[in-house]
Parts: sequence; C-alpha cells; structure tokens
Amino acid sequence: MTDNGLIASSSRRGAILWKLPRRRGMAVVLLALFLSVFDPRSPGAHETIDTERVNAILAATDAAASHFKSASGSGSAGEAMFALGMVQVEATDVLNRDLAAHSGRLTFNGETLQKALAQRNLAPRFDDAIGRYRLPTTALEEALRRSPEAPDALRARFALLKAGFYESFVLDPFQLVGMGFDDLSRQIAEAEALALALASPDDAEEAAFIHAIDLARAARLVRDPEAARTYIGKARTALAVFTETYPQSMRAASTAVILKGLGGTE
Repeated sequence: MTDNGLIASSSRRGAILWKLPRRRGMAVVLLALFLSVFDPRSPGAHETIDTERVNAILAATDAAASHFKSASGSGSAGEAMFALGMVQVEATDVLNRDLAAHSGRLTFNGETLQKALAQRNLAPRFDDAIGRYRLPTTALEEALRRSPEAPDALRARFALLKAGFYESFVLDPFQLVGMGFDDLSRQIAEAEALALALASPDDAEEAAFIHAIDLARAARLVRDPEAARTYIGKARTALAVFTETYPQSMRAASTAVILKGLGGTE
C-alpha cells in the first residue's frame, strides 16, 4: 500500500525540488492520461456494450477457463493461463469503458457482463479508491512464472504494466493510490524494458510514456534528496526523449509540461 509518510514528506519538498504548472499543466497531463486509458483508436472506445459483445466475452471466458481446467498439470497449462488472463484484460477494459462513458455507472449490458463473470468467480474487483475495476492479475502472473519466454509473455507483461500504472492514481498521477515506492521502482524498470521490446509502435510509445511519467513521480516522491536529484536527471532525459520521439502524440504535450516543471526545456 502507499506509504503515507512518503507522500507527506515528498509533498513538503515538492515546491523545492520542482513545480508542475498546476492548472493548465495538470489539465494537459490528465487529458493525456485519459486518452491513454481510453484511446479512441482502441476497439470499442466509442461503442456501447451490446448483447453480442457480452456473449462473445463470456464465450471466450468459458473457453479459456475450460482449456485451463483440462490443461492443469500439463505442459500447456501456462498457455491456457495466458489465454484466461488476456480474456480478463478485455473484460476489465470493457467494464471500465462502460463506466467512463456513463458517468461511473454500468449500463444494463455492463451489469449483465459483470454479474456473469462474478458467477464464474472471474469478475474484476471494483475499487472505490480509484473508481474503476482492477484487473485480476493472478492468471497472467502465474502464466509468466511458468512460461516467461512464451510467445504471449510480452503481451501479458504489457497488460500488467498498464494495470499497475493506471490503477495507481485517481486524477493526479503524483498522488499514488495502493502503490509503494518499491512497487514504483519495479514498474520503472519494467516500463523501460518493454519500451524497447514491444513490436507494436503504439504499445512501445505507451510503455515509454509510462516510464517517463514514473521517473517524474519517483523524483517527487522519493525521500532522500540525493536520490531525488538522481531521479530528476533521469526523468528529464526520459521526458525529453519522449517529447522529441513522439512530437505528434497527445502524450508529448503532457511530457513537455512535466519536463518544464522539472526545469528542463519545454
């Protein structure tokens, strides 16, 4: 869980270490983060959940669960867990999009999907602290433990990275929810690795964005002043590289704002 002392201590030093332009700047950051979670390029971003979509997700869930049950103890168990975990990624994403599109309330079809998943003991958990459904991670984590070099491993790692990042705050990414500094450090390393390893340019961009934002968060949240200066240097570099590499991305607007707050060039 989040270290409240870390948050309080870092808040007192925030104005000394760096300042983020609070109104316009944070609005740009939040817009970019919102677009990252609910990217209009993603399938279903502007679609209402219809009965056909609900049935398709439930059929895929049942097939993946059945495959896992039959493969238990065999060499294909890891593959079956990847399949089950990725179906849960889709279901969680659909439910959260439904919430976002309807003022924080599920539609009838959204409720139908959530209840049907709950009956199968495969429903994501709604977290009141962040106002969203959290991705069930057990299947993907176990699949990676069993088969870290499997063809689906990078997809699974990327899904877990996104869940860890977007579920760690409500509106302000610099106010961590449910994440301690050690978790943040591990996430920074994973985001850096995936930004280099992912084949999809869009996915690589998002991983690089998470890496840059996490370094900036670490710079603000770390307790030790010397460590804070180190993180500031790393964050400046990562933010500048992202802004230069993806100049047409909406995310670049937010990295430029944060970079300016860190004392870098806009």
